[in-house]
Amino acid sequence: MSSDLSTEFPPSVASLVDVYPTDLLEFQTARYAQLRAAFEKRFGSAPDFYARSPGRVNLIGEHIDYAGYSVLPMAIDRDVVIAVKVVPTEGNSNAKVVLANTDARFPERSFEHEPEGHVSIDGKVHEWSNYFKCGYKGVFEQLASQNTSKNTPVSFYAMVDGTVPAGAGVSSSSAFVCCSALATLHANGGKLNKGALTNAAIQGERYAGVQCGGMDQSISIMAPVGSPLIIHFTPTLSAERIVFPESKSTPVFVIANTLVVADKHVTAPIHYNLRVVETRLAAAILYKYMNGPKRADDAKLLTLRDLQDTYLASKGNPAGFPGNEQTVLKAMSALVEAGLTETPYTREQAAEALKITVEELERRYIGSINIRADTFSLYLRAKHVYEESLRVYQFRDVCAKKAPYSGDLLNDLGSLMNDSQISCRAQFDCSCKEIDELTSIARKAGAFGSRLTGAGWGGCTVSLVAEENVAAFITKVKEDYYFKHWPQWKGDKDAEARMEDYIFASKPSIGAAVITNTTSA
Repeated sequence: MSSDLSTEFPPSVASLVDVYPTDLLEFQTARYAQLRAAFEKRFGSAPDFYARSPGRVNLIGEHIDYAGYSVLPMAIDRDVVIAVKVVPTEGNSNAKVVLANTDARFPERSFEHEPEGHVSIDGKVHEWSNYFKCGYKGVFEQLASQNTSKNTPVSFYAMVDGTVPAGAGVSSSSAFVCCSALATLHANGGKLNKGALTNAAIQGERYAGVQCGGMDQSISIMAPVGSPLIIHFTPTLSAERIVFPESKSTPVFVIANTLVVADKHVTAPIHYNLRVVETRLAAAILYKYMNGPKRADDAKLLTLRDLQDTYLASKGNPAGFPGNEQTVLKAMSALVEAGLTETPYTREQAAEALKITVEELERRYIGSINIRADTFSLYLRAKHVYEESLRVYQFRDVCAKKAPYSGDLLNDLGSLMNDSQISCRAQFDCSCKEIDELTSIARKAGAFGSRLTGAGWGGCTVSLVAEENVAAFITKVKEDYYFKHWPQWKGDKDAEARMEDYIFASKPSIGAAVITNTTSA
């Protein structure tokens, strides 16, 4: 990662003032007091510290991180907080973690540290504590790889409290993994910089059975106050700040939940994981179509970004991408049109295109990834990846007042977001009728652009709105979407209070942090 971000260490602060904006301090102070009280009631003493890590909203660049392309998210002010107290390990026993949750839907769990593998995780079982174990395991693996692991892991109590809506596309699971990783690291006295902690969270979450690309963990840990980040994955994980230029109106992003629960773990075999396999197969078949040279590391599966690098090398320009993104990505889109059929591929057809057996295809390109599919829509998936990648760079360039900047910031960014939604619906097939309805309502209510965010198939939308219109916009969307589908909520104070979690505006928030003052956090 870039030196100004990845080599920094996660901040350790003494006050909530250092983490939350002024308008949220009253709420957060009460929230932390409630968490402390619940912790004391369950464990009999106060926590030593709190770890917190935010959710995120991806402004543009959907389903392209695991293909090797850059994305552009921001951290939101909704987060996961874990209160922690280190306790003595009994006798000659292994270190033990007792894990509680302020939400009664998630029952208490405990586990012991294992000398081999640190902790066992069954990725096929949908269990809330798995996400904590992912962060725990990832940190110990990262510490071991850096030869900085302590000989004796500590025992500790942990209590989780979250305000990131689950299954809404704002990365509640990754926020939990990142927070668990930071809590485990701090409890055990370890030191990892933001880059290493991000890698620990990325590797850790994969143990839950989800093939994550790295965006969610990167923004949750790396985010600076007030800035989105463009996250790059090639040649190495790196991040750069995006600064919105001055404009007639300040851009604000409003997150609205369709209330269609998109549980990535449950639906991964037909949605998220399947798209990972489809993009891999598309890259492999296009490489074959290009007559790509024999690769030195043939065991490493190609991404669509790897394919682009091969294309550039074949043109005698291996380093020709930076500053020339539009030309290159348009050429890659043309390659998709020439080298893939628009109709979906069966396993037999994909194997034939690769000149291998179906068994070899399944072993090499699917392997242990859990999917359920008879056909693979390679043309549409690859088209989306290259065109969506182009939109990320155009978004960045508009913010830098470069082409296609027209002088109207909000219109330019909104147009890119709208095009992204069209592609997510028509080419990547990760929208749903409720997302389509909500984004349409948002545009009619004054959004310059509106699109799904997160894995899709439900969850949240993100809309670009002028700051002065945010309140009216939210009122209109409540009327036309939420009260239309749930008319009984109108006038119900409890229901309307819950809606604060369904539709809200958020400025770019700070990333993961430890809060050390537990008496007046």
